[in-house]
Amino acid sequence: MAGLDNAEQRAQRVTYGVGAVAGVVLLVLLCLFCSRLLL
Repeated sequence: MAGLDNAEQRAQRVTYGVGAVAGVVLLVLLCLFCSRLLL
């Protein structure tokens, strides 16, 4: 059971990491899009 718990924690960290990267990318794209609208 301990191995399963460790694997689950690793998977959760990977999921949060992917979500954070996706959020940063979306934020950058949104900033670029807004700067194009202002120019």
